[in-house]
Amino acid sequence: MKKYLLLTLKIIAFLFGSQILMALLILPFFIFKPDLFDSSDSIIPMFTQEVLLLLTVSLLSYLILHYWEKLPLSDLGISARNRGKDILYGALTAATIYCISFIVLLIPGWISIEKIAFHPADLLFSFLLMILVGLAEEIMSRGFILGRMLNAGVHPWLALLLSSLIFSLMHIANDGFSFYAFLNLVLAGILLGVAYLHTRNLWFSISLHTFWNWIQGQLGFAVSGQSFGEPLVKIQLSDNTLMNGGKFGFESSLTCTILMIVFIFVIARYISPKLKIQETKIIINNETTTTSSDYTC
Repeated sequence: MKKYLLLTLKIIAFLFGSQILMALLILPFFIFKPDLFDSSDSIIPMFTQEVLLLLTVSLLSYLILHYWEKLPLSDLGISARNRGKDILYGALTAATIYCISFIVLLIPGWISIEKIAFHPADLLFSFLLMILVGLAEEIMSRGFILGRMLNAGVHPWLALLLSSLIFSLMHIANDGFSFYAFLNLVLAGILLGVAYLHTRNLWFSISLHTFWNWIQGQLGFAVSGQSFGEPLVKIQLSDNTLMNGGKFGFESSLTCTILMIVFIFVIARYISPKLKIQETKIIINNETTTTSSDYTC
């Protein structure tokens, strides 16, 4: 019982500490650059906020792990060594889901293409923004929250569900948020975290999260109720918001629900075993240490 109480205190301290530290970091911008966050047609404000959020979650994670748990920051699962396959599989998973969904929505007319416009600067800047979002939210939701639950001995699938509930609630203030969007974001948290249960590494999740958001935005959908720059494809949504997601974006659609359920199974059954790294035990001075070798395929 004491173990779970400490776990709860850690997560509460992390979440509230993040809000306080974020407010302290962003305060100088409101004092010296008050008009920065008034611009609704630019992704500069969002870019600034995501940089500050990444700094916040990284610093707070380090402080709690180092001084409270006596663990290195690498316990979050941020090591990129031998993780090229994770990044590739994450990107391919996101691309596959959105290729399927776009075709499924286009054929019956639930979406229609208005125009295609190539804006290299917007493509690059929005991608950099989504990398920041992927890094910050995955360190927070999977690396810290899910990782602390697993370390405390919470059953992996229960830990994944609880961390996904918290992940979904983080979006409650987003434009167009609804109960159905909440449920779908819980599924999104499970989709993003299921590989972490096997690998205890964030790079598949970071890649999937980054490309999920970026591709979704470039196909003209709102990303969790938000838009970032000029998309590659401008679309018109039909009145069937159940299938296309409406104002909140694709993540609030039944189409997304079905595809996420399918791909949670695909990731758990087929992708995660390919990403898991073998552990080799080495005995040095009568002490057992664990090192990682190549992928098991």
